[in-house]
Amino acid sequence: MPPVTLPPVVSDPARLEALESYAILDTPAEPGYDDIVALACRLCAVPVALVSLVTGDRQWFKARAGFPACETDLNSSVCAYALEQPDELLIIPDLTADPRTSANPLVVGEPFIRFYAGAPLVTPEGQVLGSLCVIDHQPRPEGLTDTQADDLRALARQVMTQLELRRALLARDLTRAKERRAYLAREALRDTQAALTALGDDLDAVLRTIIDGAMRAVPAAEGGAVQLIDGDTLEFRTVRGTLVPYQGLRIGMQGTLAGHCATTRMPQRMADAFTAPYVNRDLIAPLNLRSAVTVPLLRGDTLLGVLQLQSGKPEAFSAYDLELLRLFAGVTTSGLGEVTAHAGMRASDTFWRGLFHRLNEGFVVGEVVRDEAGRVTDWRYVEVNPAWGELLGVDPSTVVGRTIRAVFPGIEDEWVSEFAQVVETGHATTFTRQVGSLRRWYEGRAFKLDGERFAVIFLEITARIEADARRNALLSLVDRLRDLTTIPAMTQAASEIVGRTLGATRAGFGLIVGDVEFIDIELDWTAPGQVSVAGRHRYDDFGNIRAPLQRGEALVVNDVASDPRTRDDASTWQGFDIAAFVHMPVRERGRTVAVFIVHDVTSRVWTPDELAFLRNVADRVEVSVARVRAQELQTVLNAELAHRLKNTLAIVQSIAASTLRGVTEREPVEAFERRVLALSRAHDVLMQKSWSAARMRAVMESVLCMQTDMDRFALDGPDMDISPQAALSLSLLLHELATNALKYGALSADAGRVRIGWRTEGSQVPTLVLDWSEHGGPAVTPPSNRGGFGSKLIRMGLMGTRSATLDFDPVGLRAEFRAPLAEVQVLVH
Repeated sequence: MPPVTLPPVVSDPARLEALESYAILDTPAEPGYDDIVALACRLCAVPVALVSLVTGDRQWFKARAGFPACETDLNSSVCAYALEQPDELLIIPDLTADPRTSANPLVVGEPFIRFYAGAPLVTPEGQVLGSLCVIDHQPRPEGLTDTQADDLRALARQVMTQLELRRALLARDLTRAKERRAYLAREALRDTQAALTALGDDLDAVLRTIIDGAMRAVPAAEGGAVQLIDGDTLEFRTVRGTLVPYQGLRIGMQGTLAGHCATTRMPQRMADAFTAPYVNRDLIAPLNLRSAVTVPLLRGDTLLGVLQLQSGKPEAFSAYDLELLRLFAGVTTSGLGEVTAHAGMRASDTFWRGLFHRLNEGFVVGEVVRDEAGRVTDWRYVEVNPAWGELLGVDPSTVVGRTIRAVFPGIEDEWVSEFAQVVETGHATTFTRQVGSLRRWYEGRAFKLDGERFAVIFLEITARIEADARRNALLSLVDRLRDLTTIPAMTQAASEIVGRTLGATRAGFGLIVGDVEFIDIELDWTAPGQVSVAGRHRYDDFGNIRAPLQRGEALVVNDVASDPRTRDDASTWQGFDIAAFVHMPVRERGRTVAVFIVHDVTSRVWTPDELAFLRNVADRVEVSVARVRAQELQTVLNAELAHRLKNTLAIVQSIAASTLRGVTEREPVEAFERRVLALSRAHDVLMQKSWSAARMRAVMESVLCMQTDMDRFALDGPDMDISPQAALSLSLLLHELATNALKYGALSADAGRVRIGWRTEGSQVPTLVLDWSEHGGPAVTPPSNRGGFGSKLIRMGLMGTRSATLDFDPVGLRAEFRAPLAEVQVLVH
């Protein structure tokens, strides 16, 4: 077969890199994706649906329904052509007639696919990862209806929402790992500086403490050394780790990384000693050196030596590791100054003051304020760094000398009580807490300094906290929507989750009337003290705001008093306690049919992440509403089918009665009518589960109770769901057996009884075994002829398998019927 010509975008590096960023390939099946392909099959009325991701050499299916393989090569891929159409569906009514697919192995061979429709899976950056596709084994010249096409696009967006959530979680974990690394590095630096204060003039102890702290902050380091200048050589004055055997070693300035760092007075990061041009290869093996970071130790313009960390592995250190080592180099310089002279102390103070001002983290020195009883009621700012002001949005020069309650009126009491506890106990503490009036979250560590003073180092983590809240809210929404069965309940649940997650004062869902002329808001969620706005509202009464919604765009207003679309009608909005709002449209067949609304009593800037969250919520509600409507439609269709089938059976009985009225022999006529009635009873049982299945015991009871009292039957076996075909077959079989028992067998005598037992046998090919045994009736004799229709029906067995064994024991008839369990239960599975 000639090779298939695939679109160039299949091998596009940017697209493949985007696909790799989701880390989704070859992961196990997940219910969220499986539910989507099942819903796609139902909505588009097809037997096959796939979530297909196209790599550079294969297509892999994250979820599949009606398709056996989990991946195929690109020669068998139709989804590859969907990559060229990021903005529209790819629909091929007849795959055998399209030159791109007419020779496709899946078209000309098993499973002989003929129709394809795929909605592209497009990342926010515009890269197409694959498609959500539906497939039929018959050509469909008409393609998909408009509703089916819209449903397929909505489900494709759900797939991307799931993928985006996965990528966000991966990014969050990476960010947390980086934050954890930074936190540990800060702790190592702080602990090292604290330890140095107790070491006095012990130079070697000072240097060992510094190297240990640096190696703790940079876990990749296997060895470390402080090499001091001695003339034109460097002496390994203090060493740790793999360099311990080389204590006191002297090396020249030429041919070494440390010498290169000392002569250039520049920090150096060596990725691989084998390729570094300034390294003497003879020293590499003895020192177990492949990669290293080295920083010069400077006091003013004076070079004291170098601080070096190294590893026996190439590429062991990052640029961030080099920056951390530079901080420890400053500590080293300070330590050397402590030992050598008072001038060094002044240099150290200058360094730390500069470090204090250069920190990206906020840093606060505070002093507690006590009342007359000695209780801490507040604390006063003694010193703050510039980063503090950036993180809180306050000018640092305006707060020194003032208390936190004066700077932030209404601040939560925990911002005072927890720091008071640090001063009282001397124990450091970490915290994660919000300043409610600022709507910002912070994470940090507080520790005691001396007397009534303490220090706090912190970062703002609002974006991370809010992102976590939105992700958790989406997961909670999915769980709640899955369990709800009515549209009002779904919209109310979504409104509450949105309102609480975004910290809004009102959230709700409204149906659009006309061309965005009116909105009928259903029961909404409101914060305490807020009133509902449920009911009909006219859009033109609130400003010139219809156009974005008519185009299917979100209507976003940060301040009704200043936005040109609403400022002339600001008083109308404010009358409903609305200062900022979002209307997120829900589209169907190219028009806005509903809107998800969020209100806030104060003006605010709605962030892109918040709007994306609202879009995700609207999409989820849209899909769930489609599911409920599809189920409601299915219920109506089932009811109509049941009604027509009942009418058909009644017509059959009426025609039979009229046609056979002149027949003088009434027994065959009555037998026919009873058989039709048995079918009708089986139909009634099937209707309890909408013709998808029936309970086996219920089928038996519905048929047998027509013959005689149920206390004359003993039913013994596990109840189970059986298919509609099995229910009808079982009904007719039991009807004939019971009729014969009433005429000739055990049920013709008052003491006669019948036991009906059933069980499963076999593990490789499970079989259902049904036993019928009579006792307590007249002696049984085998029939002298082949019998009539009823006897033939009995010998056909269950499901027409003809696996029927009849034993005319004089004590009572015994019969055994066998049928493959898979055929009995096939429609249930």
